[in-house]
Amino acid sequence: MGSENWQYLERFFPIASFIAAIIGPKCEVVVHDISDPEHSIVFIENGYISGREVGDASTDLVLKILKSEAYHEEQYIANYKASGKFGQSFRSSTYYIKNDKNKLVGLLCLNIDVTHMEVAAEWVQHILQGGPNPYVMPAAAAEKTKEEKQTTEYLQGNADDLLQHMITSVIGKLKIPPERLSSQEKIEVVRELNELGVFLLKGGVSQVAASLSISEPTVYRYLQKLK
Repeated sequence: MGSENWQYLERFFPIASFIAAIIGPKCEVVVHDISDPEHSIVFIENGYISGREVGDASTDLVLKILKSEAYHEEQYIANYKASGKFGQSFRSSTYYIKNDKNKLVGLLCLNIDVTHMEVAAEWVQHILQGGPNPYVMPAAAAEKTKEEKQTTEYLQGNADDLLQHMITSVIGKLKIPPERLSSQEKIEVVRELNELGVFLLKGGVSQVAASLSISEPTVYRYLQKLK
């Protein structure tokens, strides 16, 4: 990133350290440089929590933010769920770092490990209920929860692993082996992956082609159809 934008990111480094010091060792704080999705992490505190470090890649949510451009209407996303490669659960929030022209240049992300808190909460709920039967949510509330689209994130530092995770997640929803998908189904997969920002990463086209058992030119042709 050019020096004119780097100055905006640097301003958040001490803020990231400040937040991590306040919340403690279960809070990871990251600053992303969006100009380099494959190596977007330029500052991190408590990176041992997710196993990431400076120079690691963006997350699936970062790519989705860049693709959807929701940052034009919002300043941040708060209190969404994230998961880590070690099986942890996180409560996460992301603040959009913009320059003087209101252009997005980076992201400040907080990831609080709540894995043990969830286990404790489940135990407390079990005790309060006074029996082995879990609480049954009312049908109306359950349906509303099901319909709500919630923001989620997968904290992964390796770009290739991130790509494979995103591709597998989309293809897995079809419950059909990739080689048995019709051309239209493959186009829909490419459409969804494009909306998620998969093709913002180098190697996105080749990994998608390999996963769908099609050629790279075919992926490009599908993308052209979707424009």
